[in-house]
Amino acid sequence: MALAGAGAAGVLYLRGDGTGGGAGPTTTVSPSPPPSLSPRPSQGAPTAPNTPGAAAGTGAGTGTGVGTAPAPTTTPHARVPTGYRSVSDPRGFSLTVPRGYVRSTDDRRVYYMSPGKELRIGIRVQAPEAGGPLGIMRRAHATGPETFAGYRAGKVTPTTHNGLPAALWEFTWNGFSGSEGARRTFDICWDEGGRTYDVWVSAPAARLDELKRHFDTVLDSFRVSHP
Repeated sequence: MALAGAGAAGVLYLRGDGTGGGAGPTTTVSPSPPPSLSPRPSQGAPTAPNTPGAAAGTGAGTGTGVGTAPAPTTTPHARVPTGYRSVSDPRGFSLTVPRGYVRSTDDRRVYYMSPGKELRIGIRVQAPEAGGPLGIMRRAHATGPETFAGYRAGKVTPTTHNGLPAALWEFTWNGFSGSEGARRTFDICWDEGGRTYDVWVSAPAARLDELKRHFDTVLDSFRVSHP
């Protein structure tokens, strides 16, 4: 969804208030990557154009069942915030992620997760779908109750990312386990270069500030490696 603005401007979007409280993506109806990114996870409310979106097929994942993939190349990046590192991912994009986060993949998504997997960054690249980013996210929102246990506070907002039409999806759900508690997800989706990009960040609802900070940083730094 669009929680952060497109580029640097979009990132400022989440740094303000934010609805936060969403759940993270899950593999199906449990804590796991959502379909297409995993059922879509979203965590926070956006206010400016540009934020991660996910829809019924993109989804922020929970990371269950993901396999280890080739490690991304760490690349120099101007203005990389303290505590983060810039990487060039083998799937054709670059972004800035928190130090210590481990990369993994499944058949459709790429994940960067904290050591304990409490905080998760997900990316899915796929062919465009009918209705564009907004249609994708609206479908994901419509099936949210079937995909995420306790799905609530869900919302899809039309926005832009780097000047391109985008949609931001945010929501909260019960989470992967009772001990972890509710999760919030911020998910943004947009079309670029003939492909649809879905980027989301999911975290425990109690860690909303970290969720917003990571989401803004990821969106501000995300770049597609055009052929």
